Amino acid sequence: MFPSSRKPILTPPQIKKYYRVEVDSEQCDGCKLCTAFCPLDVLEIGAETNRRMLHFAIVENPLSCLGCEQCERICPAAAIFVSEVDSESEIMA
Repeated sequence: MFPSSRKPILTPPQIKKYYRVEVDSEQCDGCKLCTAFCPLDVLEIGAETNRRMLHFAIVENPLSCLGCEQCERICPAAAIFVSEVDSESEIMA
């Protein structure tokens, strides 16, 4: 085979998707699995405590979320929810 010299005329469009990460602070038991498995450090364990006196996860870098849902899958308390939103302004809402 010979290498092809053909190149695309236009680059394929890159659609930026936005994701909102929500943490139910009362459900979270602070196990830190979400912070360990998140590839972009979107979540951290905060200094505040919930009613059960446990430190819970907070969303630290919401704009860097890729929507991989690793944190949602790994959470044993089912306290993390990842949803796709239309715009960047909806992430902070």
